[in-house]
Amino acid sequence: MTKKIIWLIVILIIIIGGVMLWQFKQPQKGAIKIGVLIPLTGTRAEGGRYDKNGLELALAEINNNSEKKYKINLVYEDTQYDPKIAVTAFNKLKDLDKVNYVIGPHGSSEVLAVAPIAEQNKVILITPAAQSTDISKAGDYIFRTQINVSQEIPILADFIYKRAQDEPVHMMLLNTEYGSSFFANYKPYYEKLGGKIGLVEKYETTATDFRSQLTKIKDQNPQYVYLATLPKQGAMILKQAKELGIKAKFFATAPVEGKELLDIGKQAAEGLIYTYPYDEESDNTVMKNYREKYQATYHEHNEMYSASFYDTLHILSNCLEKVGDNVEKVKACLYGIQNYQGASGILSFDQNGDISKPFIFKTIKDGEFVKYED
Repeated sequence: MTKKIIWLIVILIIIIGGVMLWQFKQPQKGAIKIGVLIPLTGTRAEGGRYDKNGLELALAEINNNSEKKYKINLVYEDTQYDPKIAVTAFNKLKDLDKVNYVIGPHGSSEVLAVAPIAEQNKVILITPAAQSTDISKAGDYIFRTQINVSQEIPILADFIYKRAQDEPVHMMLLNTEYGSSFFANYKPYYEKLGGKIGLVEKYETTATDFRSQLTKIKDQNPQYVYLATLPKQGAMILKQAKELGIKAKFFATAPVEGKELLDIGKQAAEGLIYTYPYDEESDNTVMKNYREKYQATYHEHNEMYSASFYDTLHILSNCLEKVGDNVEKVKACLYGIQNYQGASGILSFDQNGDISKPFIFKTIKDGEFVKYED
């Protein structure tokens, strides 16, 4: 009798195990590979850390949701914020990992280097960070969940012109697609307002010494200076400007915000004013919940990039759930998304795969990023 019970238990275990294995092997329960191109090392590594934090939060929520048909497997590649490396990494994802969906890259130069390959091979590419206006024309398979500079420029230019009036605004620009796109859009708009552009100095993404450019600007007795910069370099520019005795008012745009700006810039960063398409004090329930989850997980405040990457993975997962693992159907689903309530705001894709977001102004006060008030 005992042997019969044992055998029944064994048979039952085999049956249950077989059912579980069968369920596991069903296509709807399989993990879909999604490639990720972000700068995990190099000059923009701090931004890449935020990118990954947002993605990992979204990934845990998706894969722990028993109602989801598709689990996600993220395949990370480090672009080092370099367009050539980004192309190599994208080709690896496409050819070896056989991915049909890629999130990233972070920078505009990287995106515009990768986009033609993605478009030709019908790989959906969604950047949650890059802002060049040229990305809007990069192709039918190219999307972004970040604003582009043409949306930001009227707000920033009006703000600066009201203060500068006839005084020239000098500029220090990253020698990247982002810097070029900003200047190409800003200059005609600002001059149409009646504003004057002073010296325009460019620098590479790996630069650390800006004294040569700053000395030229200092010789102009500057009152206003605009920076198209990243947090680390922005901090070094402001610090070196202070050391050179430059007392101008400095302005910037959203990419300047980051922990490195405060850690390196310290007192020199105080008073910097910049536009930002993300309100971390919003009472929006989804945005507030995300901030709380991020804080609980990483023990720090989030910023706009982590929220945008978080939204991007959820949006892509939602489309996969809705239409299945079919590139053409997922693409159509993305174009159809309107008024998505995300951690980074309310998102709607237009015919170019772009979204728009409202802006606020921020500044640095007492070593913290805060909303700017006149």
